[in-house]
Amino acid sequence: MAKATLESIRTLSEKLHNRWMREFAGKPRHTRNLGELEKLLEKAAGLTHKAKGIPGEKGDALEKVVVERWKLYRAERDSIAQAQYERPEVAEIHGLGQEIERALAVWRRHYAGRDRRTRDLPRLDAVIHTLAIALPRLDALKEHPEVKKESLEGLQGQLEVLKDERGEIEKLRRSADASQRNVIVLAEAQSALDQYRVHFARQPRATCTPARLERLVATLAKSIEELAALPTPSEAEAADAHAKNLALLNSHLVAWKSELPLLLAARAAIEPRDLTNQLGAVANQLFQLYQREFAGKERGSRNLQLLSDMCDRLTEVGELMTLHDTATREAINRKNVPVVDERLRRYESEWVEIAKAKAAQAQAAGAPTAVAGASRATKPAGPVKPRVVLPGITIGGKQPE
Repeated sequence: MAKATLESIRTLSEKLHNRWMREFAGKPRHTRNLGELEKLLEKAAGLTHKAKGIPGEKGDALEKVVVERWKLYRAERDSIAQAQYERPEVAEIHGLGQEIERALAVWRRHYAGRDRRTRDLPRLDAVIHTLAIALPRLDALKEHPEVKKESLEGLQGQLEVLKDERGEIEKLRRSADASQRNVIVLAEAQSALDQYRVHFARQPRATCTPARLERLVATLAKSIEELAALPTPSEAEAADAHAKNLALLNSHLVAWKSELPLLLAARAAIEPRDLTNQLGAVANQLFQLYQREFAGKERGSRNLQLLSDMCDRLTEVGELMTLHDTATREAINRKNVPVVDERLRRYESEWVEIAKAKAAQAQAAGAPTAVAGASRATKPAGPVKPRVVLPGITIGGKQPE
């Protein structure tokens, strides 16, 4: 066995510390893999013994660094163990916070500053429901230091804003004439079609949520019923468009209903490792799309709607990964969950920055400054490949070590 040298110990120490920074530093403790940290800690302990054998001032300085890092990892190991085994409420608080954060992101991207006539109520109802369930539970946990009371009060106020906005949308619908009603109903149907495109079209069936499709089927059926009940326009061209819209929506409804049992069968038949691979492949495809369309690009030129679609789909993938982890504790999937969470948070922040850039452009051009979204997204990227490797990250499709 080769004798350890100052350079070899320094190199190994840096390698371990880089992994520490990447996988543990600043991350939610209840989501960390304690077994992986134990392995890292064991290697760090071995380096402390090797560093003692390096003579001279440089050896002493290296030993100091290596020992300090070992103590840091050991302290974090103890804190993670406490969070996971002695304070289970930490995980619950984090989960509630994440649910609230994601719900408000949907509100921000799909409702804030938008024309009320074009907003669909079912998705807004889902946001309000999430907050209405999560906030009381968070309030019950507010004595824990992880809950910021001033933030909680702000979130409770935000919920009331959302409820008020829903009331305004409902009021507008009740007062709409036949022409306005046509716009409202078609907008809600279009929202359902867009959600199907994002979450189901060309996606592996096992990575789709049957309950979501059931909600979209109900929304589309209601839209068809309301559209059919509207008076047929007197103008020939408008009457023809009305008939074509009904025929198109009915064809989608039939297709969606036939898709539902296929989704359920795919979810029931898939093996845990295969589900890990498929969810990881979908996430990697979205990561790759972000690298191509957004990373390092001039923000004012980017497609806000495309990024919003990506956030919606990645949110669902993250939720499915979390459910998969709860049900199976599949090792690779467990590593993937925090990766997706962190990427999603980054993409949501970038959506805000792009919106600001577009608002600044509009203001400079003398146009209204409210940015409600860019042009409709282009068609989704090609079929999900079973395995995609991105620079700096690979999730899914990986074989166990």
